[in-house]
Amino acid sequence: MRIKLSLFFVLFLLLSASVFGSYLDNFSASINAWNDSDVNGALSLVNMSLSSTINVANVSDLWYFRARLDIMDGNMSDAKDALQNAVSIFGPSKNYFLLTSLMDASFTAFTPVVSIKKADSIYGVYSGNEIFYSPVSVTISKNDYYVLDAANRNVLEFGQNQSVYSLDVNSTPTAMIYSTLNDLFYISFQNGDLYTYSPDFKEKHLLLSSLYYPVVLCDDSAGRIYVGEYGKDAVDIFENNGTPFRTFDLFSKQVQIFSYGRVSDGIFYLMDLTSKTILRFDVVTGLQMSSIPFPSGPLFYSFELLGNNLIFLNSESANIGGVNFNLEGSQSVFSSFLNGRTLLTADPFKDRVNIYNLTLNSDPIFPVIDSLKFRNGKVFVYFRLINTVGRPLRYLPDLIVKNDGFLVPFSLSYGDQRVSVYEFPTLADFFKMNKNVKNIAIIKENYLPTLVNYEGTLILNDVSLYVIGSPSTLTDKERMLVHLTGGTFITDSEIQDLKSFVDRAKFEELIVSYPMPISLNQINDISISYGANTKMVDTVYYTDQNMISK
Repeated sequence: MRIKLSLFFVLFLLLSASVFGSYLDNFSASINAWNDSDVNGALSLVNMSLSSTINVANVSDLWYFRARLDIMDGNMSDAKDALQNAVSIFGPSKNYFLLTSLMDASFTAFTPVVSIKKADSIYGVYSGNEIFYSPVSVTISKNDYYVLDAANRNVLEFGQNQSVYSLDVNSTPTAMIYSTLNDLFYISFQNGDLYTYSPDFKEKHLLLSSLYYPVVLCDDSAGRIYVGEYGKDAVDIFENNGTPFRTFDLFSKQVQIFSYGRVSDGIFYLMDLTSKTILRFDVVTGLQMSSIPFPSGPLFYSFELLGNNLIFLNSESANIGGVNFNLEGSQSVFSSFLNGRTLLTADPFKDRVNIYNLTLNSDPIFPVIDSLKFRNGKVFVYFRLINTVGRPLRYLPDLIVKNDGFLVPFSLSYGDQRVSVYEFPTLADFFKMNKNVKNIAIIKENYLPTLVNYEGTLILNDVSLYVIGSPSTLTDKERMLVHLTGGTFITDSEIQDLKSFVDRAKFEELIVSYPMPISLNQINDISISYGANTKMVDTVYYTDQNMISK
């Protein structure tokens, strides 16, 4: 009896391989073509799979993958049909919500804050030993915190290891930012100098001099650097190479005391302590836009942008949309830095940096997987994180990776990404762009209404829009499209500067790796999500053949 059962089992496996082998072969080849950004080839192969005899358990996987390819190819109608076919068997699952959102362009910049809770502190004095004395700026690079200690003229790194870097400038530093695209720290000094430092602080370069009490404020996606000159009541914008781009003359606007500034999608925000308002300027035209008044209550000293929300900060609380949140353990806020849902504040009164976690009504961060690789017994997943209400993340404490539905422990690394620049591409060009490189597309603003219909195509094909035009004249959807792609607004005269900047800029892709698991199914899946955003999950697929063939 056992012999008969064994023979039956072997015959069943052989029959299954014969019946299902064709669609698995084609699907494996389709995945390889997608990995290589050959969308037309991948579509042809997945269609061959769908026309074969398919294991019913895998039907929805094929249709989800087909929908992804249709979006990349700009075929939104076909993508909609593919998604309907995917849910017709087992209902919505896996990356249905993400693909639907990409197809419908349904993203918003409004994200209410539910709570702000203290997570930790970095102490300037610990066990009687002075670590730092006067923290005036804080930032994040990758998963490490950096603190600018003005009194000791040092930058301190807090991560897996603690390091102290001497600035080697005979002047007191005033502020520090880290530029992701330039992969440089920018630090301003009271003597009027602005230096750049390499990530390991072994190299420094004098970028600007003879400024009037400069305070470096922020940078944007075009590589511009924003510097407040407190000695002449002005904010200057410089190109990446130090060439002046624009000056906002605050003296003529009767702004006597101003604080920190932030930039988002071509609009510069400046804290005016004289009138207790946030001034807004169109970076491209230089025109002043409508101002935003401070909330009532004690004077606010710093602020951060969270999509359509402004987070106002004073010594003990944060105010968002008129709602006050207590900043536990805080006695002063000299400066701040927001990265995703992590808020850092510099508290020089207590010589510490406080770290807070924001809980949002809906998590605005979602992943996009670009490709898979299998080598040396490991799976490598190349992906990006899209932050709908802020700049790209440099701190990823809430990343979740699953293989066939099971959580996997993973290692996170950063890889250099190649760049292609397209000047005034056609619509057909966008459908052919290689998702495995960063695609910089320079376009005119009158082309945005057309591209809004292909938001998902641009995101899946890793396209950043650099728009010649003014953000103040666009619709919310058009501005959101530029934001989601990680682009910004430029002038005609900046095209050559942008090309030069892109040649020098450092574009990075995120990589998670983990040991190759035992295959449990004919088709396996890899999913990535971030934090509480359990709906916006990106899922891609692989088979045993994909693991063996690479």
